[in-house]
Amino acid sequence: MRRGALLLVAIAYIGLANAQQLEDALRLFDEANGLVESGAYAEAIVQYHAVLETGFASGALYHNLASAYFRLDEIGEAVRYYERSRRLLGNDPQLLHNIQIVEAHVQNPFSELPTPFWQAWWYTLFSQYSAWRFLIAGMCLYLIACLLYAHHIWLQTRSNWHRRARVGTLGIGLLLLLIAVLVSGERSSIQGAAILEPTTLVSETGSIDVPEGVKVSFIEETELGAEVSLPNGVRGYVDASVLGFF
Repeated sequence: MRRGALLLVAIAYIGLANAQQLEDALRLFDEANGLVESGAYAEAIVQYHAVLETGFASGALYHNLASAYFRLDEIGEAVRYYERSRRLLGNDPQLLHNIQIVEAHVQNPFSELPTPFWQAWWYTLFSQYSAWRFLIAGMCLYLIACLLYAHHIWLQTRSNWHRRARVGTLGIGLLLLLIAVLVSGERSSIQGAAILEPTTLVSETGSIDVPEGVKVSFIEETELGAEVSLPNGVRGYVDASVLGFF
């Protein structure tokens, strides 16, 4: 009994601590939004990062943080956090509009490699729809399937439509849950980065100037520096300090 009571106290304490952290995060987020409205962008950025330090993040937070950086003409940081926001918000119209604006300020001299159709389809899938939507839809169908199976067991129904409904909802529900896992894993596995300041990439063929805001793919950390791949597929090394991961 004593151990059970202590466990309940511990669970209650953790719940209260998390609730307090969430309350602090929301307060800091509101304060940061107010600073943005008053034009105090540098102070707002400090507040947004304070929210992140509480352990809470959201697509709206990254979106607002990126917009504040853009107002200060810090294009690399703006690209970085807009991309983080896109992973959570998908193809939100307002977000895509702002991304187009900031990308227009990036002097990107590199053409992008063509993407195979199946990769383009998959990217569209996980960029347009969040894993959360697939998870909710899959759980709803799974619960419906459970209710149908319970109804079948209780009333011993034998109709074909009932059987097809049970199998269909269960199969589609599990498929959506699997897609949610894959989409979430895909987003967490992508090692993209924005160049935070103009730098030089050292490749086998020579040195290449890389402007601020260009998006690269991070490969690995080496003794020569961070190995990255440019949009045109050229690989080389840059100082890791100029990479803003998203």
